[in-house]
Amino acid sequence: MDNPQWMSMKSTTSLPEEPLLLGIPLPDPAAEILKDILKVAGLVSATVTSAHRTPADQARVMYENCVSKGAAYNEALYCVAGDRVVDVFAANHDQPRDTVIQLMTEKILEIGPEHISMHMSDTHYTFDIAPSSIPTEKHAAFVAAVLGNKAVSKLIQPPKDPAFHVEIPKVG
Repeated sequence: MDNPQWMSMKSTTSLPEEPLLLGIPLPDPAAEILKDILKVAGLVSATVTSAHRTPADQARVMYENCVSKGAAYNEALYCVAGDRVVDVFAANHDQPRDTVIQLMTEKILEIGPEHISMHMSDTHYTFDIAPSSIPTEKHAAFVAAVLGNKAVSKLIQPPKDPAFHVEIPKVG
């Protein structure tokens, strides 16, 4: 036999040709870049925990973080403009949840969403990857693959951010 069947069988331990993106869906251009990053890092999947947000979504995320981790945590996470939104939480934390989120949304709109978080940007694809979805022994390879990808303009990683926060400028 010149071509035994066992010689043509594919290994069951090889990486899939296309990594899986779990969690929040990404726009196609961002998804393709993330898949390329995962391939370079030797990863089969990653979980996207956050992508583009509306101002109301951003206010909700900030509110929930203020409640669960405290205002100081959020002030360390966001820039000065974000601190002004956290100040709204601090001044109104005893009000009903929906009221505080509405006030925080109004502050975001007043300041300008792009000054608070790139998750609200019209010029960038911005998304977060759950560190728990990347095996600990692969974190360095993932970070190197993100930083080595020419499409990526910024990476914020734990512990500065609770997730791997990736920003990619939109082309065109």
